[in-house]
Amino acid sequence: MDVDLLVRRAHAFNHLFDAVIITDAAGFIIDWNDGAQDLYGYAKKDIIEKPIAQLLLQEDSTTMTELVNNALEQHGKWSGELRFLHQDGSIGWQASTCVPLFDDNQMFIGALIVNRDITQRVNQSQQQLNQACYDQLTSLPNRYLLMDRVQQSIERCKRTRTRFSLLYIDLDEFKKVNDAVGHLQADKVLVEITSRLQLVIRESDTLARIGADEFLLLLEDVTDNNDISQMAEVLIATLDTPFILNDQSLFLNCSVGIATYPDSGEDFDKLIKAADFAMYKSKRQGGATYRFG
Repeated sequence: MDVDLLVRRAHAFNHLFDAVIITDAAGFIIDWNDGAQDLYGYAKKDIIEKPIAQLLLQEDSTTMTELVNNALEQHGKWSGELRFLHQDGSIGWQASTCVPLFDDNQMFIGALIVNRDITQRVNQSQQQLNQACYDQLTSLPNRYLLMDRVQQSIERCKRTRTRFSLLYIDLDEFKKVNDAVGHLQADKVLVEITSRLQLVIRESDTLARIGADEFLLLLEDVTDNNDISQMAEVLIATLDTPFILNDQSLFLNCSVGIATYPDSGEDFDKLIKAADFAMYKSKRQGGATYRFG
């Protein structure tokens, strides 16, 4: 092959914008370009003969290795997006393409991997998702994300013939708190309320904020009303302790309305209306209590 052509190819390889990595059959790096050095932070002399897994998060490494190997066997290449680990310990996202390399006898001798940094795009997408699906004050899911999770619960319960409940939580006398301390200070109380409620619910359940002083709890896999009642009592009790704000004790609690799928309704709108109606029954009883819809 023409020597000048080889030189030009080597020059192009080294100055590609993308990170280009070549590994041997065992997954050890045998060559990479300046783009890879820029992406991962390692000098070439420090990364050659190191495993490609060094560039991945430990918890991703085994799964991604199996996924890539299976794709190479079945389709002859793999493309996807995955996290990478920079030399300084920071984590980014990369769009990656991997193709196998073979010798003249069609024996597998390694892989060619081309990666591009997409961290900024992924972060922007995540930020947009957070703004669309999460409450900006409390970081709880908002009404739209809750609707999606309720729909998933409905589909699951249809298959498994199980039940779930929606607990509508409305703070009692919260307007008085707003009037007494102002909106900015009242927001701090809402954040504290969120923290308290999150401490007493299960990891499998979803707490959402759907209004200024309104929350909804999606309680999964309920078996009987006693379990639901116990959770409602816990929610009320956890707000019973005074909130301390600027050395001032603030007292408030909540009224809870309960709707259960499928008894109270078989879609989100019917369930939330039933829970809302039951919550107002609690309000009429003086608050700090719960009622079933």
